This record gives sequence, structure tokens and C-alpha cells, in this order.
Amino acid sequence: MTKIQKSLIDNWSLEQAGSLLDSNYDFFSIPEEEFITSLGGLSNYINSILLYDETNFLANGFEGDWVRFGWFEKNTRLVVQPINPESLNIDWNSEASYSDKGVKNYLVSSKHLETDLFISPQRAERIKDNGLHKIENNLNKTLQRIDEKIKSEKDALWFDDLKVGIERNFNFPSMTHYVLSQATSSEDLLTVIMQLKESGKVKSVRDKINEITINTKEASKFQKDIERLIKANFGESGKAEKPWSIKFTVLFLTLTKSFNLDFFRRQEHLLFLKDIIACRTEAHGLNNDIKRIFQRTL
Repeated sequence: MTKIQKSLIDNWSLEQAGSLLDSNYDFFSIPEEEFITSLGGLSNYINSILLYDETNFLANGFEGDWVRFGWFEKNTRLVVQPINPESLNIDWNSEASYSDKGVKNYLVSSKHLETDLFISPQRAERIKDNGLHKIENNLNKTLQRIDEKIKSEKDALWFDDLKVGIERNFNFPSMTHYVLSQATSSEDLLTVIMQLKESGKVKSVRDKINEITINTKEASKFQKDIERLIKANFGESGKAEKPWSIKFTVLFLTLTKSFNLDFFRRQEHLLFLKDIIACRTEAHGLNNDIKRIFQRTL
């Protein structure tokens, strides 16, 4: 029996996501630095919902910071469930709790509740400064291996500006960029998230990848499939090709969804990862999507 994968998202991230998703809130008034950190909270929101079977928040009194976004709260409660934190015996308003922005409290809560943890960029900085490691699952590990292949392949590219664009995209979770790429505006961004959740597409792909990565033989084949996908998107040409016949497909990754995928037998997990890879490697694509959806530049 497959174990239910659970996540815990902090109220700060939910507040940040709400400020960008609630149709009644003017996110144009958010200062640039705050807007950037809010994108981090939105990223937590997207990943905690789509990559997990169950997503929770702690009803510790600080949920008031995001339930004020009425439209956002109404929709979020459909997929993010409250947990009563009384059994944790934590004084959320103590001096110790405020001294580290509640980081220790959330780490303790996550361990006790046996969930993966998503915390705001501000809290994440505290954890990074203390050298604590985030919890990883099979899908994240697989995407990291894909990153390693992409990093080795990108060195074969001829133009430095494309290398810069690719490098920068590694700093933003691919699932977030994938969702942004599917939305046409901030108004339908939440609709995209909910439809992806309801469709079960991401879960089926996640389960398939988990199944593959457990089996050594299948994992080896999967790795080769991924390498082919990467090379098909922006890899080196065959040795017999002339330099001027190289196809610089990296310049046109926004069109990859229309490519002939019969070669990959239309396996759902490979189609999904093809889109993820395209998002990870598309030069300047993330900034373009943010500008298109939020009408703001970073």
C-alpha cells in the first residue's frame, strides 16, 4: 500500500500566496523585494498542493494573516486542511518563538506530524544559515539528477547569454514555472493549480516516477530516456553533423509542446518531464511568464 505523502505549509507562505492570487488584492502596491519573496510563498503553495496527497496548515492563530483574503481562503480551504496544534504544546507567542521567526516551532511540528515542510523565504534563510537540510522525496531527487544532466549539457551551448538564462532558472522550482507557463493571467492562476490537482495528473506522474526509481533496471532505462529528452531539447548534435547544421532548439523551447513525441511513445511521465525540462532550460522564460501574469518585471 502506498503511503500518503503529506506536507505542511506555514501561514506566512499562505499569506504571500494570497497577496498574489486574491483577485480583490492590489499586488501592484507590493514593493519589489516583498513581491519577490511573495513569489517564493506562491511557489511553496503550488508545490505543497500539487506534489503531495495531503496539504496542511497550523491553526495556531497566525492563519489570520491570510484568511483576510476572502476569495483566496475560500478556494484554498478546498485543498489545504487545518491542523489543531494544541498537542504540540508550543507557545507560539513566546519570546523564543519570535526570536527565530518560528523556524524551530515549524521544524518540531513537521517532525511530530510526519510531514514535509514548506516555509516562507524569510524562514528558509534562517534554516540555510544554520546548515539544516530540507527533506527530499523521490521526485525531487529525480529532478535534481535531471538538473545535473542539464548542467553538463549546457556547457556544450555556443552562446553565453543562453547559459546565463539556463543557470538562473535553476534557482526557481520547476513545478512553479510549469504552472506559470500554463496560466494566461493572475486571475486564472489558481484555476490552473486546482485543475492540475483535480485531474490527478501530477500525482500519477509522481507515483510512476517513484515506482521507476525504486526498480534498479527501470531506473537505468528511465535515466536514458531523460538523457534523450534533454539532448532533444538543447543537446549537442551528432558527431557527423557540420557545425552550421546544428539545431539550436534552446532558442525555441516555448514551442516544445508541439513537437512530435511519438519517439517517446507518449508516456505520460516523460511528456510531463519534457515540459518540466523545457521550463528549467528556457532562457529568460521565467521572467517572461512573471511579467505576462503579474505585469511586473524582476
